[in-house]
Amino acid sequence: MTTVGLIGTGYIGPIHLGALRRLEGIQIKAVCDANLELARQTAKRYDVPRACSNYLDVLNDDSIDVIHNCTPNKYHYTINKQAIERGKHVLAEKPLAMNLAEAGELVELADKKGVVNGVNFCYRYYPVVQEMAVRIKRGDLGDVRMVSGSYYQDWLSRVTDYSWRLERKESGDSNITADLGSHWFDLLQFVTGLSVNEVMGDFATLLPKRKKPRKQVLAFEKASDAGTEDVDIELEDYSAVLFRLSNGAPGSFSTCQACAGRKSDTEFQVYGSKCSFAWNHKRSTELWIGHREKPNELLVESPFLQDQSTARYATLPAGHPLGYHDAEMNLFGDFYNAIRGNTVIPPISRPVFKTGYDEMKILDAVIASNKQRQWKRVAW
Repeated sequence: MTTVGLIGTGYIGPIHLGALRRLEGIQIKAVCDANLELARQTAKRYDVPRACSNYLDVLNDDSIDVIHNCTPNKYHYTINKQAIERGKHVLAEKPLAMNLAEAGELVELADKKGVVNGVNFCYRYYPVVQEMAVRIKRGDLGDVRMVSGSYYQDWLSRVTDYSWRLERKESGDSNITADLGSHWFDLLQFVTGLSVNEVMGDFATLLPKRKKPRKQVLAFEKASDAGTEDVDIELEDYSAVLFRLSNGAPGSFSTCQACAGRKSDTEFQVYGSKCSFAWNHKRSTELWIGHREKPNELLVESPFLQDQSTARYATLPAGHPLGYHDAEMNLFGDFYNAIRGNTVIPPISRPVFKTGYDEMKILDAVIASNKQRQWKRVAW
């Protein structure tokens, strides 16, 4: 039995707990949040025996094997580091840390201590996204010629909408590029097998003044009924990035959290010399395959139609769609298989701390590009 302690019971914490409860051989022993009442409510909902408000109570518990770090960005480095120093395996939310130096230190420390580590880049764990990666690797696409995509939301489209992600002291030097952009660029590098070598970033703060609630508001929670204060916003809620891949192919990506009507609209397109692939989060069970000289195809996720290496993620018969919770569970399944020594896929397929570090190299270059208004090379 592998024992787990989870720190941070806001929006993403319960998502982790729900996925963990579906895996065999997992015992969740404790949940922790600075808001003790929230921790207690979460513990009751998920039948966790212990709730606390001091994360050290979880880290110092020798009976806990694994830490799930679901806290805001500013706590990622400290909690990840202290968990590793205690010999615990860690699955962390992204970004891995607040800056590149911290992320690099975590990679080195995790390697030194020999702990299993992971970062929650869950979008790569949709079955047909895995299938896209396999097909590109085996040459179905041909040469990657161009990549494009976007990630739009509307939960920060009003001045009364607020999140800790908009605060530099909580989030670091980026809001949306560090958050949604990290997911998208992970998809890009995972499915193509290429790296992002150069970037040109452009940030904008579309709502420079917002009304900040005087009480804690969870992600995606309405804050209009809370008392507020007017605050200036420093970080971006819009970002666009031009980039060049390691094979010279160009690409473009844009993301915004102020797009009315777009709830979680992620699009990813890869155009090659033989065919094209496209995937959209709203139709997450479908892989679009584009051709020039024959009809286009639409592959619906299926354990019988996908490559053997990806079929195991499609756990239901075709026509029974999997979703976001299932993508999380697929990622966690690979993480815990690694802990038990049951890795059935190459380690490159599983997002580890090194993956998070590489994503932060891209983020670091995009932030520098936006500030200097020029192309910047990624420091590989």
